[in-house]
Amino acid sequence: MRRFSCILGLLLALTASAQIRTYGDMESKTFVIGLDSYYYGTSGSLSFTAAGIPFQAELSGGTLTVVRDGARTVLVSGQGEALSGIHDFTGDGQPELLAAYRRSGIVLAYIYEFRHGAWTLIGKVGATGDGVSEIRVFRQALTIKDKDSGALHTWTCHGGRFDFKSSAGCPDPTP
Repeated sequence: MRRFSCILGLLLALTASAQIRTYGDMESKTFVIGLDSYYYGTSGSLSFTAAGIPFQAELSGGTLTVVRDGARTVLVSGQGEALSGIHDFTGDGQPELLAAYRRSGIVLAYIYEFRHGAWTLIGKVGATGDGVSEIRVFRQALTIKDKDSGALHTWTCHGGRFDFKSSAGCPDPTP
């Protein structure tokens, strides 16, 4: 029975999604790994549906704008490399919208949820340091590894907000 459980566990692990760089991630040189869909570059857009409503996220000059039926809403503006993407962080089957920025030793992400007819900021995560370069997404969590110290900083979504935990026991490093 124990052997059967081990084999079953291994087979299930093979079908699970993992935090790996896909060919598209490597080709685009993105710094957020594991999103369901994303746009990375100086300007472009991403079409998606949240709560049954079609949206378009437009990224231009570091500014993330969401368009719905011609109405434009600016969510956030940042400096450096920029990325917009979607992922279900809350586990409710609806995608949340992420805007992320990277510049010399700083990565920063803003997570928005569409609730009550408007986009609401539900999380801001980030870290600074010479060894900080990317964010990994897995299920309801975002993780940033500080390559210099080896610390893993993780923000996990619980009940529509993000809780922080660090392998080094340090406080939340979000700038």
